[in-house]
Amino acid sequence: MSKKNQRPHSYTICTNTYALLPYTEGHRTWMRVIEDRSELVVEEAVYKTVTTSCRFYRASLESVTLYAQKAIGVKHKPPIIIGEYYGNPLIFFPTHSPKNKECVWFNYDAIDLIESDTSGKGSIIYLSNSETVYLDVSPIALRNQHSFAGSLRRYFKKAQRVHNHPMAYVTKRTFPPRKQQPLE
Repeated sequence: MSKKNQRPHSYTICTNTYALLPYTEGHRTWMRVIEDRSELVVEEAVYKTVTTSCRFYRASLESVTLYAQKAIGVKHKPPIIIGEYYGNPLIFFPTHSPKNKECVWFNYDAIDLIESDTSGKGSIIYLSNSETVYLDVSPIALRNQHSFAGSLRRYFKKAQRVHNHPMAYVTKRTFPPRKQQPLE
């Protein structure tokens, strides 16, 4: 008896997730996931995967979008921190409006190079696992998105350092310590 090749019904973004792409089969639009060492098709929309992954990491897409907008000042298609994994943020950025069915999400850390295709209008994205993704999106727009994601990473890392730094008023006393009251 042979097993059917079952497609998962859902997916949670993690550190080895490199890209989430819409995948059309017939009249259905699902999702193609590129990971560091594998690739799979999931019977779920890209937008739903992003929102449920945010919830998995104890946030919402709305809250992480607001955080990014305030942190780096990008209002349209900001990169987001989906979650934190051992102190490192999982930063993804969209190619279109997040609710757009053509929207592709890329992991900031997974991109090696973005260059123009032969027409000059599209992009070729080289991922760090040697995969290549071709998109009909301007390479300038993608480079900007990638740059904004780098700004978000720097903002997050700076905030981490500030919160992990001991506070000066706790560690340095400018007045003599109080005398201990005698015990009776």
